[in-house]
Amino acid sequence: MSNNSPSRQSQGSIESGSENSIELNINLDALQKSAPNVFYVQCISIQEFSEGGFHKIFILKIEDGKKYVRRVAYPVYSQWKTESEVAVMKYIRLNTNISVPKVYYWNSSVNNTVEAEYILMDHLPEQQKYWIPKYEELYKLVSKYFPQDNDKTTFVLMHGDFHSSNILVNDDKITGVIDWECSGAFPIEFLCTYPVWITNNPIIEQTNEKCEENLRLQKFFRAEMSRRNPEFIHIFDNIDEGKKEFYSVVFSQEI
Repeated sequence: MSNNSPSRQSQGSIESGSENSIELNINLDALQKSAPNVFYVQCISIQEFSEGGFHKIFILKIEDGKKYVRRVAYPVYSQWKTESEVAVMKYIRLNTNISVPKVYYWNSSVNNTVEAEYILMDHLPEQQKYWIPKYEELYKLVSKYFPQDNDKTTFVLMHGDFHSSNILVNDDKITGVIDWECSGAFPIEFLCTYPVWITNNPIIEQTNEKCEENLRLQKFFRAEMSRRNPEFIHIFDNIDEGKKEFYSVVFSQEI
């Protein structure tokens, strides 16, 4: 066990940083000793790494030098939260090119030696030295596109995850829109764009037929919006390219 390991104690009570101050009682020795059951080699150190609103993160180093992440859940949304997270990560690994950790083992019950729900997964390299300068560059652009004395910027309420799966339709009528947890106030320029379901997805390879269909739908969408809301098209056509790129980077979380 490393000198900086928190698992010298057999038990640990960790308090969440959230407003509810949820306590996480885990058996830290068991957290370390459970690794050989999965990898068949000893875990030589365990180090507390970080925490979020619902999880505590530990880095496990085993005898062959490899590192793994043990993601221990706070006792909220019992069972289904862990199982949902595992299922989504497995699906993404199998069906997309998005890099997500490989899950080696998980337990969605507190009735185990660790005494908490946890997921054992790959340790992906956490690249703060690379990202911080990028975020600083973005920060410098805020004053350019959103000056403090500018009272002309219009913000609108946006769904945040507006695509066909969240629009309920009966025959040819929209009966409702669901999944509003990602909604928020966004600059109006961010609203004035093509719907995501008629744009080419950069993650999935598009066929020529699909690309041509998207172009036809974009022309139809543009014609309809010109008729229904000319101001939408005016903003759409006149947004500064630099500002458009800024929105794309910030709201898609890509750099």
